Formats: sequence, structure tokens, C-alpha cells
Amino acid sequence: MQTLSEIRELLAEAGQEPTKRFGQNFLIDANLMAKLIELADMDSAQTVLEIGPGTGSLTEELVARAGRVVAVEIDRGLAALLQRRLGGQGNLTVLQADALAGKHKLAPEVLAALAQTGRANLVSNLPYNVAVPILINCLNESWRSLRTPGQAVRFSRLTFTVQRELADRLVADMGSSDYGPVSVLVSLLARSTPGRILPPQAFWPPPKVHSQMVRLDFDETLAEQVKDLPTLSALLGATFQHRRKKISTAGKRRDCPFDEQRFLAGLGTCEIDPDSRPEQVSPEQFRRLANWLEGFTRIGSDLVE
Repeated sequence: MQTLSEIRELLAEAGQEPTKRFGQNFLIDANLMAKLIELADMDSAQTVLEIGPGTGSLTEELVARAGRVVAVEIDRGLAALLQRRLGGQGNLTVLQADALAGKHKLAPEVLAALAQTGRANLVSNLPYNVAVPILINCLNESWRSLRTPGQAVRFSRLTFTVQRELADRLVADMGSSDYGPVSVLVSLLARSTPGRILPPQAFWPPPKVHSQMVRLDFDETLAEQVKDLPTLSALLGATFQHRRKKISTAGKRRDCPFDEQRFLAGLGTCEIDPDSRPEQVSPEQFRRLANWLEGFTRIGSDLVE
């Protein structure tokens, strides 16, 4: 693993500096990086996706352990640096690209690089500014792999560091202030394992907040119970948009993607109190309601954030 002085030297040689625009905060604590790798529990047969490799400190550890590593770096200078340093590794592919094709889709070139096996694990110190769409789209792609075998990538495991506030949202229970659309999706598609908390000084430059490691294991049995993920996402967006309002009022809004009468009938069928707030509705109740509403959306919907 690279020390802080080594990272500084590599950046200076490349004429680079950490940029806030790309959320570049480099993990410099060797013990905590070892904990992240331990949490990921890799083996030599796996394909690993790393987003935001930076100078390649974590990348070095991944190529030593995984069968294949696809490292995606949006920063042109850092991608070139990584290619010069580690491009000779036969199991490493470096992509200079944005991992996202807009907010609601992983970049086609990233998916194409992973298509050889159709399965991958994510192991990354995720840039804070893109963490949510990356995680949501990886889970969506995994759900699609159940519906269209061979046409989507299955992300079996996602192991990452994110800001602590997001980590709390990912694993929040019903009724808590952190409970929201992301919490529901994670609960219905994966099994979560919280990891170590990282103080700001574990990174350079230090962020203003604490971070946390999280592992999400895609759960095929759970995911198969979701009939249509876009419908579920539309439901979560429509209800949590006004989280302090009664859930029954969501169906009355002009921008609701569901017919009001069918929405209200679904509440009764799924035994959801129409006077309850969205944070009082369990993930299982949201799943049952989305399955009831599947096929009856009035407008197109994007994935939740």
C-alpha cells in the first residue's frame, strides 16, 4: 500500500493534485485498507470492479488477490498514471471513463468490460459525489440479471467506503430518521454488513466527515420476490418525496405515476394503514404494494436516489 509521501510524489510527477470535483480523497491508513480487503473476502477466481482507483494504492492489493480487475478512473491524468504503473499486470484493465452514463445507468463501456464473465464484485473507496447512483445501479443491474440472463452483470458483492451518513441510510430500519428509499431497496435486494468507521485523518486530503465500510451481498432469493424494480422505485419516489405526509396522499398528486383508485386499493390489499407515513411502512409492505401496482404505472420512472 502507498504511503502519503508516495502518493504525493506520484501526483507531483504526473503534475496532478487532488480535485474536489471528482471527490478525490485517498485512503492512507494501511490497517484500515487491510480491513476493507478483509471485508471484501476476495478469491482468485473473482472479477473485481474498482471505481476511482486514483494512484492505485488499493488497485495494487486487488490485482494481487483477484482473478481480474477492471479499474475505472474518470480523471485522465490519474488513469494515465495508473496505466504507466500497473498496466503491465496481465489481470488489470484500466478504463479512463465516467462509471455512470448519466444518473440512472452504468456506463456501457464498464458493463462491456465485465461482460466476459457476467459476474463481478465491487471493491472501492467510492467518491462521495457518485456513491448513491453507483450502488443503486449495481443493484439494479443485478436484479436485471435475474430477468434477462446473459444480458446484465450480476454484482454478487459490493464492498466499499462511503461517508457515514450514507452508510446509516443504507442500513436504516423502518421508523428511523435515516430510513428512506435507499434503505428499502437495499433491504429488499441484499444482505448488509456494516464495517469499520474511518476518521477523516485516514484520508488525504481529509474529508470533513467520518466514513464507514459497508458490504452488500446481493440476495437472489430476496430479489426474485420483486416483480418489477422500476415500479418499486417509482413507488418509493412518489411516497418518500413527501415523507411527512400520509401515504394515502401520494396517490392524489398530479405527478404520481399510479392511478389514485388503484393506489388506494393497493394500500388496503397490502394492509397498509392509509394514515401512516412512508417511514412507518416496512420494506416488505412496499414490495407487496409495488407488486400489486406492477403494470399500472402511468408515466416512466427513474431509479430512486
